[in-house]
Amino acid sequence: MLVPARELFTPTNKPFHFAEDSLSSSFWSHALACVRGCAAASSQPHSFFDLPEASTRRKRSDKEQVTDLTVSLLESSWVLLLLLGVLASTVAWSVDWCVLLLHRLRATFSELGGSWLPNYLLYTVYRVFILVAGVACTFFVGPNAAGSGIPEMRSILGGFPFPNYLTKRTMLAKGFGLIFALGSGLSVGKEGPFVHLSCIIAHQLLHVPLFAQIRRSQDLTHHVLAAACAVGVTATFGTPIGGVLFSIEVTTTYYVTSNYWRAFFSSVVAVVVFRVLDNLLTGNTGSLFTTEFAELPYKSYEIALFLVLAALCGVLGAVFVKTYRAIVRVKAEVLEQHVFPRWAPARALAPFLYAAFVALVFALVEFPVGSFMQLSQRQMIDDMFSAGNLTGSTHLAEDFGQLWTSPSLALNLVVYVVVRFFSTAISATVLVPSGIVTPVFAVGAALGRLFGEMIVLLGGGDELAGGYAVVGAASLTAGVTGTISVAVIVFELTNQLSYMVPVLLCVLVGRAVAAFFSLDMYDTISREKNLPQWPDLTKQKSYGLAASDLMRGVPAYWVLRHQTLASLKRLLQETPSDVTLFPVVDDERSLLYLGAADRDELEAVVGAWELCASGVGVPVVATTDVDNHSDTEESEGDAVTPRSSRHIEMAAALALAGLSSAQVAALSLRESDDSGDARPLDLVKLELLSLDGDSFHVHRDTFASQVILLISVHKAPELFVTARGKLLGVIHASDLLARSRKFML
Repeated sequence: MLVPARELFTPTNKPFHFAEDSLSSSFWSHALACVRGCAAASSQPHSFFDLPEASTRRKRSDKEQVTDLTVSLLESSWVLLLLLGVLASTVAWSVDWCVLLLHRLRATFSELGGSWLPNYLLYTVYRVFILVAGVACTFFVGPNAAGSGIPEMRSILGGFPFPNYLTKRTMLAKGFGLIFALGSGLSVGKEGPFVHLSCIIAHQLLHVPLFAQIRRSQDLTHHVLAAACAVGVTATFGTPIGGVLFSIEVTTTYYVTSNYWRAFFSSVVAVVVFRVLDNLLTGNTGSLFTTEFAELPYKSYEIALFLVLAALCGVLGAVFVKTYRAIVRVKAEVLEQHVFPRWAPARALAPFLYAAFVALVFALVEFPVGSFMQLSQRQMIDDMFSAGNLTGSTHLAEDFGQLWTSPSLALNLVVYVVVRFFSTAISATVLVPSGIVTPVFAVGAALGRLFGEMIVLLGGGDELAGGYAVVGAASLTAGVTGTISVAVIVFELTNQLSYMVPVLLCVLVGRAVAAFFSLDMYDTISREKNLPQWPDLTKQKSYGLAASDLMRGVPAYWVLRHQTLASLKRLLQETPSDVTLFPVVDDERSLLYLGAADRDELEAVVGAWELCASGVGVPVVATTDVDNHSDTEESEGDAVTPRSSRHIEMAAALALAGLSSAQVAALSLRESDDSGDARPLDLVKLELLSLDGDSFHVHRDTFASQVILLISVHKAPELFVTARGKLLGVIHASDLLARSRKFML
């Protein structure tokens, strides 16, 4: 091998010499110096000899490393999650601030009449006008903003597409619609809308060019949206641990535990910003609700009373969900089909007329009942959680100058529970952004306080009614939402663990009792909206079923490994377009399962086959050494002049997808058998099909729970069932979902 002259005397190429030969050492040193001088004088000096340039390049390399490190840090998930937490909390604080302004404006506007009756009318007009404004904002800007958002996010995280659900228009409609809904006094919560808003913020951040690498990964995008759900709950209550757990329960069936750190990190950032901004808004520097319970404030026998309250809240939670379903059906079957269609303009104004009717009815009911109905949800819960009696300093006394005991504490609490129970169920059907956790939490607190006051009255006054309010709020919320993590949210909200054991027990009881009579609220909304979801097992005995009990027979469509162009085209044309996955079998008699191929792959094979059979030359990408040709890659690409034919461009795309010269030669053959028909080709042997068989088939004895897991995790719409390699049938996810929704699975 020829070696350049300047490299002859480098340390690695220096000729061998003996260590005791001092002359040789000095000779080679002198020769090395001569070569160094020649190299320095040449027009292209070697970097080894040019010491100043080497130092400059080292400095440039250090700068490049720092730049690369900075860019990689800015492009990392840490920065994205940090921005998500900050922006979501800022949006949540802005919504709270705007709602507070609308509440103050309502109080000021309602007092302009000077007497009770004019104030009553002004109060009613204000509530109707603000709610109609919220409906207009939702209806004209982004109809997808209506409702909670949690059931839809569950479907999105399940892999189902929802166009225009995470857009900027939807974010504007969600934010302003929620402000007007809460400002009008409508009995709705914020947890669902905040989850939706956080996910929209995350989705928009992913489209920033800085985070393009994260956006290109489907898994990372899924992890970011899952973390955004946790941030939304945290921004609602200021509870990072409960927020993460609650979001997992209501939005996912199977959770990737490696995503915990993302959810917790972003939630912690959100709660820090939330606390700082909340301090600016209300001056509150502690927990959201102030409780001053003793270390062990309850007696042992009260555990039984707590369980009775939990069972009552569980039943009431089931009644609440059924009431909501009844209202939705009455609205759809009576109002939208019989009442509004009778008047042509009413059909277009139906959402506005319904909202005005709801606001009018509850404004007329709530104003004369008592000032306690005008308390905010946060003020109401804070009063109910009070450790003392309600005759002292409360939000009702400070803001309205009235007492809870006027005319009767029990009567006021009963009226509040009844009115808020139905107003919350009805409010969830109005075309505005709405949540259910906070109003249900307030109703449970009032019910628990009523129960506790009765216990205090009957027991001599040693019990604390505020503790029953805490247990009632947690139990009713668990029954309505079907979550256990609400217990952790209560601990974080009150900043106390005094009622830890009763709350945990009662949350379990309330959830179990409600589940016995009804679905939870989020599953009910999903079914009312017919949202796509993955199936689940609803009966204990279903866990003993096998794949053979869930499958249909052998599908009428399959792909034989030996195909002609005509037979493959006929198969794709005769098969319904909604069939996207085809089993590949060895032959028609044995049905030996070889794998699965999707429709796009088969259509690509047909396209390449037609081009090759027509004699069009398909360019083939040869295997080259990328490192050796990187310098000429751009110039060679510029020198290529593609033909104007669209088929040539398609063929080139197929070649770039991996079509080898052997495959092109096989597809170009026009041989026929003895009968004159085209000779079939072995698509498997030619490696024209990917045959991703591991993800799409199960053995017939696979348990149903494992089948459900595979469908949910791999997001497979169907699984093929085999035994000893033979295709036996197919399991469709849609069939399992329909059976589980009818409690037949």
